[in-house]
Amino acid sequence: MEVKARVEIVWHYGDDAKARAIAEAIQVDNESMPEELKKSLNVQTRWVDGDVITKVKYSGEIDTLIKALDDIVFSVKIAEDSVEV
Repeated sequence: MEVKARVEIVWHYGDDAKARAIAEAIQVDNESMPEELKKSLNVQTRWVDGDVITKVKYSGEIDTLIKALDDIVFSVKIAEDSVEV
């Protein structure tokens, strides 16, 4: 089933330096996605006032969107763990 979706995920950290480190790590991952996926999936991550904000625009199969969102959450978890160390 093909869907068109816009998703915004916000993580609240209350620490601008931590939010910046996580957002920059995630944005690098966003930019390295395969070219064929970039045609249907647009992902941008930024930080504002201690928050990390990821915006996703997608057009395609629902399964791919679910996998992409899962990858984003997993990437944030890894970035959080590395910032904590």
